[in-house]
Amino acid sequence: MLLPFTIFLTYSILDSVTCKTSNIIPLTYDLLFKLPIIDFNGFSGSMVLHFNLTSLSQNISLDSVDLHSFKNISLINTIDLSHPKIDSIRILREKVEFTFEKSLFPGQYLLTVGEYNGRIRDGSEGLFERKSPLLYTTHLQPNFARRLFPCIDSPAVKSIFRVSVVHPTDTVAQSNTIAMDVHIESKEWQRTIFSATPQIPAYLLAFSVMPDTTLQLSRQTSFGVTVRVHGAKRATTIRVLDCALASFEILAGLVDVPLPLNKIDFILVPQYDGGMENWGHIAISEELAVNGDDAHMIYLIAHEIAHHWIGNRVTVSSWQYICLQEDLADWLALKAVKALLTDEIKLQRFQLSQYVEIQLVEDFLSPNHSLLMPEEVNQELINRHCYLKGVVLLDTLESVVGEQFMISVIKSLVGSHSSFNLTTFTSYFDQIRVDRNATVGQIYEYWFTQGGYPSILVENNGPSSRLQQLSKPLWPLKMTSTLSIPQFVFSESIVFASETAPLLVNLNFTSFMRVNYDSMTWAAIFKYMYEEPELFSAVGRAQLVSDFCYFYAHDNIENGHIIKDAVMDMIYTQPKYFELCDWNLYWCNSKSDKSLLSQILQSLAYRFSAFDSSSDFGCKNGQAAYNLNQMCDKLFGRKCI
Repeated sequence: MLLPFTIFLTYSILDSVTCKTSNIIPLTYDLLFKLPIIDFNGFSGSMVLHFNLTSLSQNISLDSVDLHSFKNISLINTIDLSHPKIDSIRILREKVEFTFEKSLFPGQYLLTVGEYNGRIRDGSEGLFERKSPLLYTTHLQPNFARRLFPCIDSPAVKSIFRVSVVHPTDTVAQSNTIAMDVHIESKEWQRTIFSATPQIPAYLLAFSVMPDTTLQLSRQTSFGVTVRVHGAKRATTIRVLDCALASFEILAGLVDVPLPLNKIDFILVPQYDGGMENWGHIAISEELAVNGDDAHMIYLIAHEIAHHWIGNRVTVSSWQYICLQEDLADWLALKAVKALLTDEIKLQRFQLSQYVEIQLVEDFLSPNHSLLMPEEVNQELINRHCYLKGVVLLDTLESVVGEQFMISVIKSLVGSHSSFNLTTFTSYFDQIRVDRNATVGQIYEYWFTQGGYPSILVENNGPSSRLQQLSKPLWPLKMTSTLSIPQFVFSESIVFASETAPLLVNLNFTSFMRVNYDSMTWAAIFKYMYEEPELFSAVGRAQLVSDFCYFYAHDNIENGHIIKDAVMDMIYTQPKYFELCDWNLYWCNSKSDKSLLSQILQSLAYRFSAFDSSSDFGCKNGQAAYNLNQMCDKLFGRKCI
């Protein structure tokens, strides 16, 4: 580190937030972290930032939250080696601003922060700790890098990071890349120095410090990347390693774009929701690794690995498009789930859990939401909008253009771009027309940006069937049906000949829409389902029950109470075919009163937590429904479902 001189600095603490910096392009960060500092339950850091200043400015403003005690600040102009003199530091609510005596001309500079301090938290944001077993690790998405070091904390800004960690001698440190050197500094402290990362956004930087007794198991993929898993229990560590290795092989073969890494770590984190795709240093929930079913385990691990292509190698240019990034990673991960999960019942159960989570989000957590996010997001907002209907929309897109075309789009994104947005993605589909007035790219853009949950009414009247869109505005709807009808429906109402059989659409939830039928068709559907339940998939049964109950609760079905009684009788006499029935029957049981379930679900984090264990799925006796009703009973004095 360069420390050409030391000056005394005065600080001012302000409540205001300065405008976003646009004239600093970080090139490299050299970072040193020392932890834990017991005196204030935190860490100390130092930094050398090599950056390009693109316009005349007297200030250098970096994203910074809860960082303090900045010392030994200096700046070097790398062209003429001059040392601009610093005048003051202002610590704002989400910025630290270094002001210089004279304006800085455009060019390249080295900013040295000799020392600063920050907090170690007990949640799951920034740098945080777990005490049993001891673990210090990081989670910086979406905007928590600024709690670890002063930076430009934006997904569009990528830099090279060189990290060193000073940690107790009875611990080991891991980071995004391999350790180049470890040396002892004193009886209490040792320093681990890691090789440089490729260009990544700040939120993907990561490191962990854990006891040197932590179990590490590793194996190498067929393409030369070492997969390492760090955990407390051997059986769990082996389970994660097996799953990670198999998932990595599947995804690498599918995407077929090499990644510039030689190892990938999996850190099992207690009391942690889901996972985080840090470059080469993935964090995943220890609880899910121990108790989750095979499908959710594969899904979580494959999702985080898939992000190394979509999210890490190519990253969204703004958090507005985070759902596109998450949903593309999900789309890839589901390919791994289907390839690796040979048990059809387990696969259908997993698909059922995804369907039910979509209904919960659309009805209660984020009704009428768009996949286009605001510029400033938080993890809760991401969890309530991404991973769900957007994945269904990508599946629908695949049904139009084919799997190979979709994979070719991902290959091109990863191979040709450092960042992308919605326009970048839809441009690949702009030459594919569905009629004279619409391309596939335009249709997907509408799906992505339009809020709401489209619904249709299908009326079968003897020799003809009528399909009517109930939603406003009208959606371009991709149709799958039992009869030969157009691939897309754009109009409000359309009539088809149906002399041989009734028109049934969107079976198995192949497109994102609800479907209502006339009373006679509903009665015929459930009669057939009662007699031949095995001929419907788990999602198919749940979807028809859920759609019926929704429209029944909103008084859209003539004589609906009669059909409702038959549906309830069918489910409760054959509960093994209707797992998670409590959730799909909610509207039948509660009519239009959704207040209790809505209130309780607003306080729950559903990502990776609702239905990830086989005990959750029972009809009338599922653990997920039981736990929710126990909570509702305590809060409201009655059940929610």
